[in-house]
Formats: sequence, structure tokens, C-alpha cells
Amino acid sequence: MSWFSENYEKAFLGGAAVIAVTLGYMSFKSGDDPFSIDIGKQNNDNSVPGLNPINKTKKSLAISHEILQRDVDGRKVDLFTGVALFAKADDPKNPVDLLKSSPVHQGIPNTWWLKYKLDPGFSNAPELDPDEDGFTNREEFVAETNPIDFDKHPNPLTKLRMVERKTTQVHIKPQDFGNNKFLFKLENKRERRLNQMDPKPIGSNTIIPFILPLMKDRFKFLSVMEKPNARTGMKDKIWLFEDQKPNKKGDVYKFTSRGRLEGLSNRSIGIMDTSFTLRLEALKQGGNNFEIKEGTNFSLPYKADAKIKPYFLKKVDLKSKVAEVVYTDENGQSNTHTMEFK
Repeated sequence: MSWFSENYEKAFLGGAAVIAVTLGYMSFKSGDDPFSIDIGKQNNDNSVPGLNPINKTKKSLAISHEILQRDVDGRKVDLFTGVALFAKADDPKNPVDLLKSSPVHQGIPNTWWLKYKLDPGFSNAPELDPDEDGFTNREEFVAETNPIDFDKHPNPLTKLRMVERKTTQVHIKPQDFGNNKFLFKLENKRERRLNQMDPKPIGSNTIIPFILPLMKDRFKFLSVMEKPNARTGMKDKIWLFEDQKPNKKGDVYKFTSRGRLEGLSNRSIGIMDTSFTLRLEALKQGGNNFEIKEGTNFSLPYKADAKIKPYFLKKVDLKSKVAEVVYTDENGQSNTHTMEFK
């Protein structure tokens, strides 16, 4: 066995002693305290950085803040903006204040444009239709309706146009079989036969059984009466008929033996049935035609199956070429609107 193996512990202790002596020498040589520890400079400041701004911010957040619009001549002005001004084309250097200047568009106060936040700066502003209901700004102003609400508009009757008129004219001509029994036939104003009844004569208070669909079951023969004729000194017979058509039910017509209405010297006028083809040039119905018969109700905008039909085509005067439409306004007042036709 070698010497190192036998003296291992002694050699290890001797090496450690040498190292310790070397370190001690180095420490004494440098003049430092080998047992002192440098712990740095002590900080005695216990304040929190940024605490004051934080406290101020918290206090500010607890306060209620309200942003108020500025009031200029009775107008609320948005922040960072001023009063909207306009300029005339022929005098661009002098701005126009709508609240103070004369009307930009004749007949419409400037305040009306401000009320509905509309731009009057266009030369055709009164003729524009911002809500696309078919009525211009000027029409809405006159009617006192809202120009920016499609459902608020003037009476649509003002935009109702006639496209076509159809009129059927008939005369009832009697044939006396005696014993108050009569036959009747329909004729036009040229005395051409349009329809005839079953060949069996009928008495008073009987529906005339015309054969063809034209005026079938339309008239009831009421009675026949005599009326003195001042010109001839004799008595003329007058036949009375009652209309059974729903829109004319109860109307009574008086015809002479020649098929003329009583009091008329010719056959220019008989029993008239008139219908109109109409078009509403508003409420997005332009181009859509519909037919209305005299004496019937209808709706606007037009719907054939509408539950509420407030307009009534009451009367058609073919001589004056005028049709009357009756309706009840929002105040419950009955009104008549007149439409002319050709």
C-alpha cells in the first residue's frame, strides 16, 4: 500500500490548512475586515410614488360631470361647432342665419327647416321628398304633416289620378199587356236592344227576369202610375223601377212608355253605371292601377281586401264631368273631395 493511501486524512487536513493560511494572508494584506458584510445604503422613505395623482383621480371620478350644450339665440349648439350658416349664390360673402334672415324659400319659414333638420340650401329644396312618401316638402308644410315620417302625410286623395272612365247606359222600355201585366226590355240610347226578359208578363213588385247577365235581377218593377200631360191634355203612363244593386239599392227610376226617363225629351241620359280606373301617385303605388265603381268604398293606399275603406265614391256627374269622393277626417268631420275627369 502506498504512502498516500495510508496517510489520506493527514494529507487532506494539511491541504486545507494551507488554503486557509493563504486566504487569511490575502485578507490581511488588503486591509479589509474578513468578517464584515456590505448590506448597502438603508432607505427610510416609506412614501408611495404617484399616490397624490391617484387620489386626485379617484376624487374626480366620484364627481358627477355633465356636458351642457351652449344656447345661442334659443338654439342648442353642439360642442366644437357653431350655428349652421348658409350663403346666397349671388352674395357668398354674407352668411345667412336661418333664425334671423328672411325666408330662404318663399312661403316656408326658415324655422320649419330647422324644426325637421332639413337642408334648405338647395334651390329645389321645397320640391324634394326626404321621406319618399310621394309628397314634397312644400306639400307637407301646407298640410302641416311631418316631412321626414313616411306614415305622416297629406290626404292621399290629392294624389289620386283618373286613368280611364267606363260608363254603361241603359233604358227600360215597357210593353203593356193589360190587366197590369207587362214585359220589359233593356235598350241603349240608340234604342238598340241589350236584353229582354222571359216572355211571360209580370205584375208590380216583381224582379224583372232579364235573360242575359247584363242587368239580370237588377231592377224591381214597382208600379205604373198616370200623370197629366199639360201639352196634350191626356194622361201619360209612368213606370217605376227600384234598383237592387248593392251600391244603388233603393234608387227609383221613372220611365215613360218610350223608354225615356221622366222629364227628359230625349234618350241622352238613362240609368248610368260608371267605374274609374285610378292610380295613386304617392305612398309607393305609382304605376299600379285599380278600378273603383260608383257607389263603393275603397282604401288609400289601395288594397282590395282592406278591412277599413274610409273613402266612398258617392256620385258621378257625367254632364259636369265631376266625381265626388266622401270621407271622414281625423276630427270626425265629413268631407267631400271633387275629382274632374274628361
